[in-house]
Amino acid sequence: MNDSRQQASAGDPPPRDTDHDAVPIDLADIEEVSAGGRRVSLASLNKLAPVGKFGKYHLLGRLAYGGMAEIFLAREVQMEGGESRLGRFCVVKRVLPHVASDRQFVSMFMDEARLVVQLSHPNICHVYAYGEEEGASYIAMEWVNGMPLSKTLRRSRDRGGLALPITLKITAMIAEALDHAHRAVDQSSGEPLGIVHRDVSPQNIMVAFDGVVKLLDFGIAKAASHSTRTEAGVVKGKFAYMSPQQCMGEPIDARSDVFALGVVLYEMIDGGNPFKRAAEFDTMRALVYDDPPSLMERHPHVPEEIDAIVKRAIAKKPEDRFQTASEMQLAIERALGRMGEVVTTAHIGARMHEVFEAEIRAGPRLDTRITIPEEKKDGTSDVGAPHITPRANATEKLAMMPEIAAPAAAPPDRNRVIVPLLLALVLILIAALGGTWMLAAGSPPPATTVATGAPVTTGPPTHGVSPSEQLATLYVNSTPSGATIRLGDRGEVGHTPMEIALLPPGEWPVHLALEGYEPWDETVSLEGGRRRELVHTLDAIAVVAIEPPRTTSSGRTPRTPREPHEEAPPQPAAEPAHISINTRPWSRVFVGARLLGTTPIGNVEVPSGSVHLRFVDRDGLEHNRTVSIPAGGEAREFFDLTTDPAP
Repeated sequence: MNDSRQQASAGDPPPRDTDHDAVPIDLADIEEVSAGGRRVSLASLNKLAPVGKFGKYHLLGRLAYGGMAEIFLAREVQMEGGESRLGRFCVVKRVLPHVASDRQFVSMFMDEARLVVQLSHPNICHVYAYGEEEGASYIAMEWVNGMPLSKTLRRSRDRGGLALPITLKITAMIAEALDHAHRAVDQSSGEPLGIVHRDVSPQNIMVAFDGVVKLLDFGIAKAASHSTRTEAGVVKGKFAYMSPQQCMGEPIDARSDVFALGVVLYEMIDGGNPFKRAAEFDTMRALVYDDPPSLMERHPHVPEEIDAIVKRAIAKKPEDRFQTASEMQLAIERALGRMGEVVTTAHIGARMHEVFEAEIRAGPRLDTRITIPEEKKDGTSDVGAPHITPRANATEKLAMMPEIAAPAAAPPDRNRVIVPLLLALVLILIAALGGTWMLAAGSPPPATTVATGAPVTTGPPTHGVSPSEQLATLYVNSTPSGATIRLGDRGEVGHTPMEIALLPPGEWPVHLALEGYEPWDETVSLEGGRRRELVHTLDAIAVVAIEPPRTTSSGRTPRTPREPHEEAPPQPAAEPAHISINTRPWSRVFVGARLLGTTPIGNVEVPSGSVHLRFVDRDGLEHNRTVSIPAGGEAREFFDLTTDPAP
């Protein structure tokens, strides 16, 4: 859950992506921000009074917070001989009270803890304990006093950057950590855990001020032991570091993490991510299709061997990459040896002290303004709700505005006018803020009811409008698809499958025509505010076998009756094909009446040949595309639906 941001002592807010068109990452990927507050030197931490207690931990202050969890710097309290003494510093990550009832999130939160607690490697952030305390789920983990690699790279650019040997050593350390995670087995059953990190990025690599490098954030890792499962078609991770297979929602393995680490190495050497574009959709296209410039061409000091290592790590096909993280680590270590370079954690630590001298001297930034109630006599506690005196929200500010508030001496009849006006203004403001949030978050549209004759749930509100004045929707499909649709006096409107909206209620003649099939006509009755489905299997035109005339020995044609005409034998079904699809914005994808899923969709089976795809985007708008896939073939398609003309 972005532990790198949680533990960064500088406490700078993380950069936020502004493009919301891509499929949102799962709930575990919280955007934590610095909690603010003052800096506390390391020498003063031992004297710092705790802001509260949480189980066996003294909470010294809040490091960061997000929409679903908050992060505290804490001190473990150990009991010896009936007396307590202070133990090690640690970080306590705790689920906020308002999401404690979200079973899926809490299960995901605990999955991370159960997973990482079984990993023991010097380059992986240790989990000390996890569980539930006083009604709040938590994870207690190692405190890494340092900076995320992302900020280390940004700050280092102003000071000559990181030396190539240091970047290679950091990469080798993370490769070793990944290999340990990939090969880890369940400590109780001995079965492989099957871990794939899925979020290897500079934000999740921590560089301690003493030079130790740690891999963080297994919150969205894929593992066979997880009790929560990723839904089909859901992309997780930071877009600019995903493997092509992860971008398309296809099955991934440890080689996906190798790709991500290769991108991190490229960025450390070059100073920029080779696939990062202004929009997430374009970034994903680049990851799937574009080959980045050679590092040797951009930086002549980079040895050919290092350029080859990076190219192999970020190969588009998994079989062309290093097959294990250990294999990548070995290649880097051998290259360092041939360069005559020996890099230790002391070398890395010395560089960190050069770059972050002021931050190291000042200490971590802690928010100590929060107050956590003490445990009650009955054993309960309100510890799940630490708080800062909140600022007035928009509604409260509106109520406090002197020019709007009613005078205390106003007569009763005037109050009856002003109070409703105030309430109306408040409701309008709340609605406007809520609508803006929904638009910014890219929330999925409500599901459209698809049953024949069901009410239409998309489109403008129809409150106060009689059913006869409301518009209707007609969905037309055929087997096979691709038939031309003629709709009453509107003439040709498209091809099946197609959903035709904004139709006045009444009788509508429908005509379907497809070469090689009998035309079909039907009249449907549409009711205002409702949706009708019209699905028909077209009849193939009978094939008539014409035989040459038979003659007798006299040359005359015998007057025997002709044999009945027979239809051609059915042709064997074409071999199926496979397709992976992604779109901007996210959308539901249909082939005929079959829902393939929500983009990104990875490697699903479709008929070969000309495949007609129908997309219903997040705003309920419909788009159509046609792709051609040979029998047994595969296709990867990106569609920018925002370029379609407005309906």
